[in-house]
Amino acid sequence: MNSKRGLSAVVIALIIILLSLVAVGAVWVVVKNIISGGVKEMDLGKFTIDLDITNAYEQRGNITVIVERKAGEGELVKIKFILSDKKNSEIITEEANLSELESRNFFLHPVVLVSTDIVRVSVAPVFKSAGSEIIGGIADTYYINSNGEQQDEEECTPDCTGLQCGPDPECGESCGTCTGTDVCSNGVCVQQECEPESIETTCGTWVCGTKINNCGAEVNCGEDCLEGQMCLEGNCMKITPVNSGKVEETWPGTSGMYFGSADLPMDFNYQEYYIEFPGSEEADCLLIAIYKFPIEGYSKSHIGFNFETLIETGNDYQIWATREECEA
Repeated sequence: MNSKRGLSAVVIALIIILLSLVAVGAVWVVVKNIISGGVKEMDLGKFTIDLDITNAYEQRGNITVIVERKAGEGELVKIKFILSDKKNSEIITEEANLSELESRNFFLHPVVLVSTDIVRVSVAPVFKSAGSEIIGGIADTYYINSNGEQQDEEECTPDCTGLQCGPDPECGESCGTCTGTDVCSNGVCVQQECEPESIETTCGTWVCGTKINNCGAEVNCGEDCLEGQMCLEGNCMKITPVNSGKVEETWPGTSGMYFGSADLPMDFNYQEYYIEFPGSEEADCLLIAIYKFPIEGYSKSHIGFNFETLIETGNDYQIWATREECEA
């Protein structure tokens, strides 16, 4: 009898121990999930990746975007570029293991949008956490104006000068709507059946360029200006480059990506100006992506592009403030 009681006590003790182990295991599962979730939140919370677009421009059908990574923790693995022409967007993903404070040029080749129509570029970081790639929010947005030069969003001021309706040419904001049966044509509200005024009435004193007549049609006010002239407010005005000289060295090799010249100033930076090479095989007006003053081992200022060119030693060059002047 006593042996049976002893056996029952042992069985009860074993059952209590097993139940205790089960309870501890259940508590550990809950605690583990809480800890794992907390660790993941802490892991995501420590990412402070910040990107800054320092320049963006269109050249030869491509979009060049210069991105700088600011100080901040996180394993950056890719960058998503969102290109927009105000109506449609295209996303291009590029590998980008940028270190903190590192800057890099990205050359984007849009296939959906027309490169010359792109006006806005945004970037979003893609970072790695616990083996997974996570897309961050938009870190920076950059605007490209009609000259292919950079323009901050807050600097985009609508210009409806001479317009009654339709979008303004700078920001795409509405300049108004027509009333009644009038229709909008080239920014002017006109009757559906309109008798155009004479060219003399439309152009007035203008001898070049185009103006919009009373029916919203574009009217040519004269012949093209002579070489070295530019049509400004209906008059052909002589224009001169801000700097000119000769190409003295090109590198690397014959790529024409960089050139130096003693004619380039050492006290003024022409980055984001435009340059042409009259009489050379390089027929395009190129945006100056890099302008460097003399460095150790090289005593001349030098200019760089983000692609190969056809410039050669001995070519003449001219630097202009805008693309329009360069192409005049």
